[in-house]
Amino acid sequence: MKIKEVYDFLNEIAPFDTAAEWDNCGLSVGSLDSSVTKVLTALDVTAEVIDEARKIGAELVVTHHPLIFNPVSQIESNSLVYKAVRSGITFISSHTCLDKAHGGVNDCLAERIGISNLSCSQADGFLKIGEVEPIEPCEFAKLIKERLGGSVTFTANRDVIRKVAVCSGSGGDLVGCAYSEGADALLTGEAKHHEFLEANHLGIDLFAAGHYETEVVVCEKLQKILSEKFGDTEFFLSESKSPTRYI
Repeated sequence: MKIKEVYDFLNEIAPFDTAAEWDNCGLSVGSLDSSVTKVLTALDVTAEVIDEARKIGAELVVTHHPLIFNPVSQIESNSLVYKAVRSGITFISSHTCLDKAHGGVNDCLAERIGISNLSCSQADGFLKIGEVEPIEPCEFAKLIKERLGGSVTFTANRDVIRKVAVCSGSGGDLVGCAYSEGADALLTGEAKHHEFLEANHLGIDLFAAGHYETEVVVCEKLQKILSEKFGDTEFFLSESKSPTRYI
């Protein structure tokens, strides 16, 4: 099988042309014409992930975050891009297009937390809206931590949460959109201080549960659907962990 078949399937389930303008989805390094027998899925391209791919003999690494975000003017021998090129492995990413896609990152996050009846926001393409059984903010934070690990920073403005907006990764700036959609809370990965202040002002609850933790949930899903689609190819889930630690 050729790598292009995997590329085309990823483009089918989460079209690369739906990615944000600043994003760099698709092929980063390598060749779509190369043959593939083993594939590693991971959230990020790191030195450890490259070593892991080489160890299992993978010809392709599929990640959520791109190896190359911005144009590079030089590639030094100690850089990650250099290591990737020297590995002989092909690297493909499905980033913001997979955030938006049906069954993508936000859907996986909502499913993990138990948010049901998910629908797309009319205010922003990255935001999805769903429902939970009535729950107090502190209990919802505990639930999020239990399901995702890491830590949860949150506000507690509502007595009860029923309607939840979801945006994995860096979605704190969508607190206003979530409020306009009638959500009681916004669950995201990262939020800034002024975004928590805005949440308090609006009276909506904001939960920041970690960029890694809110997005890594999609990797297992990718590994599963790719395995089902291409039965003659082995797909592995990376053993890489979050770069951050909590006390």
